[in-house]
Amino acid sequence: LDWLVFFLIEHEWRLKPLHRLILLSSAYQMSSSANAEGLALDPENDLFWRCDMRRLSAEEIRDSILAVNEQLNRKVGGPSVFPVIPREVLAGQSRPGSGWNVSAPPERVRRSIYIHIKRSLAVPLLENHDMADVDQTCPVRFNTTVPSQALGLLNSQFMNEQAAEFAKSVREDAGNDPREQVALTLARVTQRKPTTQQVERGLSLVNRLRDEHEMNEQQALKYFCLMALNLNEFVYLD
Repeated sequence: LDWLVFFLIEHEWRLKPLHRLILLSSAYQMSSSANAEGLALDPENDLFWRCDMRRLSAEEIRDSILAVNEQLNRKVGGPSVFPVIPREVLAGQSRPGSGWNVSAPPERVRRSIYIHIKRSLAVPLLENHDMADVDQTCPVRFNTTVPSQALGLLNSQFMNEQAAEFAKSVREDAGNDPREQVALTLARVTQRKPTTQQVERGLSLVNRLRDEHEMNEQQALKYFCLMALNLNEFVYLD
């Protein structure tokens, strides 16, 4: 840190050279991939021989979901927005729904930093994934891994609605070929070209949903999209 301070001073307090230096460093570009030798010598990664895998923050998860299915409204500025909160959550209030006026559809899908914060009523997806504590100052946010996160990402009204929108977008871009649909879904979620094996496994799941669970093509694709949005590769930075 002392060396970086001198570097900043030498470059006349300009942040761009400092950012370039950090981003182009080997330390910044390390992956989280481990090896047996490294794990044996430093299993906790105290010496930073690899990158620690990081789960996306609550806001990043929601925004990424909306971006993947091409629903994210990137408008900047303006008043807070009020997304839909399930009736079961609203029922926990002394006056259910009081003070929470649902915004118009285009506003509901704006970036999460614009969501109205009400201390007694948090958006479930954000609350489940460790949003900042709104009852007091929050200098540090911690990531937890608890069952309610997985249950919410699979079963919540928001996730199922977004999976349906995702499936609709995939059908429009990939056509009616299930293989192309699977490949495009995985490519959007992981931001890379999926392997042949991954496409085959995805196609197998779609076929099982249709054959064993008697779903039509649209339903099967929706649930495949829901599964893809729950992949660790989507929720965690490698």
